[in-house]
Amino acid sequence: MNKKLGASLFIFFCFLIWLYFAIYKSSINHWWTVNEIKQTTEDTVEIGVSFVKVIVGALAFTLSGFIICFFITRKK
Repeated sequence: MNKKLGASLFIFFCFLIWLYFAIYKSSINHWWTVNEIKQTTEDTVEIGVSFVKVIVGALAFTLSGFIICFFITRKK
């Protein structure tokens, strides 16, 4: 049980680190960003978070967590 909990916490913290960098430390040109242009005018650009990209990222981390937990708990 400790291995599952450790793997789950590791994946969760990796997701939080990715989400932080994807929102605050990335530009629109990065492929791993979750930012998108909401509205643009002549002199301003409104940038927001794309919830679809956040959900896709969460699903990717959840799937990788299940795979890691499966390989950790698999009996030899």
